[in-house]
Amino acid sequence: MSTPSPSPGIIDRPLLLSLIDRRPVVVLAGMAGYGKSTLLAAAARRQQDRGAALWLTLDESDREPVRLVSDLLTAAGLSGLDELSAGLEPLRASALRAEPLTMVDSLLEELYDTAVPLTLVLDDLQHLSDSKASARVIDHVLRWAPANMRIAIAARVVPPLRLQRLRLEDRLAYIAHDELAFSREETAEAVRVAGLDLEPENVGTIHRVTDGWPAGVRMAILAARQSGRPHQVPMELRRDQALADYLATEVLDSLHDELRDFVLDSCLDEQVCPSLIDTIRGTLDAEVHLEQCLADGLFLTRGDVSAEEAWYNWHPLFAAHIRRRLASDLPERALALHRAAAEWWRPIDPPTAIRHAMAAGDGEAASRIFADRWLELFLEGRVDAVLEAVDQLPETSARSIDAHLAKALIYGQRGRLDAARSALEAAHGTAKGLPASARSTYEDRMAIVELFRTGYDLGLVQAVESGTALLGRMDQSQHVPDPAIRAAVQVFVGMGEARAQSHHKLSLEMLRSSAATAADNGLVALELTALAESCIPAIAEGHLSEVRDLAAGVLARADQRGWVGLATLAPAVAYLGWLDYWRGNLHEARAQLERSLSMVLPFDWELRGLVLNFLTKTCLALGDLRSARRNAGEITTMIESGRTAPWWPSMLAGLEGLILLAEGGIQEAAALAKVPASDPEYSLAPAHRAKVLVQAGLPGEAHAELDRVLTPEAFVHIECLSRCIEAEAHAALGDLHAAHASLELALAAAEPDGLYGPFLGAGEAMTELLKAHLRHGTAHPTAVTHVLGRIAEGQHHNVTGWGERLTERERVILQYLATNLTNAEIAEAEFISLHTAKTHIAHIYQKLGVSSRRAAIRRAAELELY
Repeated sequence: MSTPSPSPGIIDRPLLLSLIDRRPVVVLAGMAGYGKSTLLAAAARRQQDRGAALWLTLDESDREPVRLVSDLLTAAGLSGLDELSAGLEPLRASALRAEPLTMVDSLLEELYDTAVPLTLVLDDLQHLSDSKASARVIDHVLRWAPANMRIAIAARVVPPLRLQRLRLEDRLAYIAHDELAFSREETAEAVRVAGLDLEPENVGTIHRVTDGWPAGVRMAILAARQSGRPHQVPMELRRDQALADYLATEVLDSLHDELRDFVLDSCLDEQVCPSLIDTIRGTLDAEVHLEQCLADGLFLTRGDVSAEEAWYNWHPLFAAHIRRRLASDLPERALALHRAAAEWWRPIDPPTAIRHAMAAGDGEAASRIFADRWLELFLEGRVDAVLEAVDQLPETSARSIDAHLAKALIYGQRGRLDAARSALEAAHGTAKGLPASARSTYEDRMAIVELFRTGYDLGLVQAVESGTALLGRMDQSQHVPDPAIRAAVQVFVGMGEARAQSHHKLSLEMLRSSAATAADNGLVALELTALAESCIPAIAEGHLSEVRDLAAGVLARADQRGWVGLATLAPAVAYLGWLDYWRGNLHEARAQLERSLSMVLPFDWELRGLVLNFLTKTCLALGDLRSARRNAGEITTMIESGRTAPWWPSMLAGLEGLILLAEGGIQEAAALAKVPASDPEYSLAPAHRAKVLVQAGLPGEAHAELDRVLTPEAFVHIECLSRCIEAEAHAALGDLHAAHASLELALAAAEPDGLYGPFLGAGEAMTELLKAHLRHGTAHPTAVTHVLGRIAEGQHHNVTGWGERLTERERVILQYLATNLTNAEIAEAEFISLHTAKTHIAHIYQKLGVSSRRAAIRRAAELELY
């Protein structure tokens, strides 16, 4: 019944104190450890300098209104106001016999006679939640308190008081747990006051892992002081017994039985939804309880509101300790909940399902989930999740062959060919011990891993023959193959055919068939992979804007599922960059091409070379000769390795000529352009040579090169470029009639899909030619006007969102990427789920335009983010 004295380490919170002073009544609501009592004590001590403070910490006995009124009278008597003493003495003597509200009126009458400012603090008012009679006493005090009195209430759960009138009269300030939480600056101040000299990074870590929960900050400070290793505070807090005891006694024990049982059952996952909790508990009221926890500030926040079902996020620190409490106090209950959670998560997120199955001690169930879903996870790009699941599985499982196959596929994808071969050999060895009926189940899976290994070793084009043979065997086999396996093989063969650029129709048929099979079987990642792959060969059909919509749609669907930076979608990103190049949107093209380059699989040399080819030309058009040289140098290195298609040298020769031309080496470029063409030849090579020859003042020889250009009707981009160069050559020869005819053909090819890049990059001569062509007469005046307008205004610089700024949390995760911590360790250090950590990392990759940790570190260093 007296104001608590300040404890060591208390920090000033002037902003909150000013909020308390702003209204006659203030309510502080939040769970244990949010500093409510500490804050009100500071306000009361400040009030004592100007008047008097009446302090009452309530307990369960105050549920009796008579006892509550008696305690109020005692608190008033201890306020130190001499003029109250005489009037309160007879009231206290009769308090236990009189009607409570009558006694309250008598107390208020005494207070009305007091001229000094008063503050009445009612702490721990949650004890009155089940007492309507005592709540009426507090309502009476709130309604009739004298004008010179401020009333401050603190409660974990505010009783059903009649606060509406006060709110409407603007006499009430309500401060919830989100405002009571420390700001980053207050956390830093708490660390300083505690006498710790920590780096700002370590202070930031303490703030993040505690979410500004004052009690958590205090525990983190103690942990840092005791361990002497502040960077390990996140790990220490997860195991801190003092914090566990605090949460148990101050939080769990303060809840009524039904809600306490709900909380214990509901913290198995940090991200939860009502259907998950209802399923594992066998109830129908999870949403009601979750909303109650949310209203009570019980370490719960609202999550994704865009989903069909509401999601909620438990504070990771709170959830970790509640899980430990459940496992220690109710081990059988914990196992049953984990088993039910495994089944619920199985179709939604297999890695989470596997974690729950292992926590339930059911290694066989975990192995079954892994066997059913690992290939799909691999195709979704969640290779880390696959490897983490492998680490959790029991080594003695009869399904360990799937673990070997998964590792073989992932190691091969990452270029660790020796490890991939060892894993595949282990899979074969395990399969030999299986009965024939069981062995057939794995033959298709082993075959596709073998196919991918062939691709890793020899390249995609060389693997087409093996893939085609495998499809043939599947067609003839009496065993019905897994749809995912068949569709994956079709994608692989379609990829190889697309890279060879010789059978576009066959490639498209294979990829579209794969996409249809995947869609019919709900294999979304495989469907998107097949559709993304189809973008490149679809160029041959000539419907470029339609393909653009397809590529954008594929990436949008992937982004909705959190599959940002999925390597198998690189062709869709590459196509968007390719089309932007031809449209003359050079900054957008560069961003897209660089992003696709970061996503390309290590063994997909063909796509890497094509992307480098157009990235080189984009850099040239932007005037970045240094980058153009570097990209061309990568192509040279790839050619020297001997693993490229035979037409690559002609592609490189064309690039070299354009680079020399941009560097001012006109004669060297012309000499290179006159070198006899090789066979087979890159489709754009003659146009590149013609471009160099026109610029070198040799329009007649340019015409000869253009006669060699093969422009099937569908390849409108080649037609557009060739006709533009042809128009320049005719104009240089003085044949303006022929120049206008060529220009008209170029415009006809360009206008449907906006392929204005060849016009925009042709220089001043093309500008004058277009102006003359507009006067001469054209069927495409809108296109000519558009091009001339863009030339006059300068190229648009609407850079896409790949380089948007990182959020604060993403910047934190970015710092971890430069360490040797695994994704799981990063998640644990930041008190977030593994899925959340990976989502942050995927967004970082997307924004930096990379697809790996090493590339992110390098790019971040270039941008001075470290």
